[in-house]
Amino acid sequence: MDFKIFFSDKAIGDLNRIVEYFAADSPDSARLVGESLMAHIRCLAAMPIIGTPMAKRANVYKLYHSPYAVFYRVNRSGGTVEVLHVFHGVRRKSVLATPQAS
Repeated sequence: MDFKIFFSDKAIGDLNRIVEYFAADSPDSARLVGESLMAHIRCLAAMPIIGTPMAKRANVYKLYHSPYAVFYRVNRSGGTVEVLHVFHGVRRKSVLATPQAS
């Protein structure tokens, strides 16, 4: 059974900013980067726990697609993956590094 993938508003904004950054120089590069990131994220439908578990965040994982890190939450009983945040690997600290109240 494949998991359904959803994107938080923050993740959608992150992806848009990444593609827009490349589009300023090359629309072809922007398309390739966007397609590559999305293909990598789509792998989560079949293999939702391939990322590295976040120690202080239950059911949250980090998946690298160099130089980007994709943070996502898995709901096994609901069969869903929610992409929470996508950021460039040179950023030292993610907003997901510390626990947050839900």
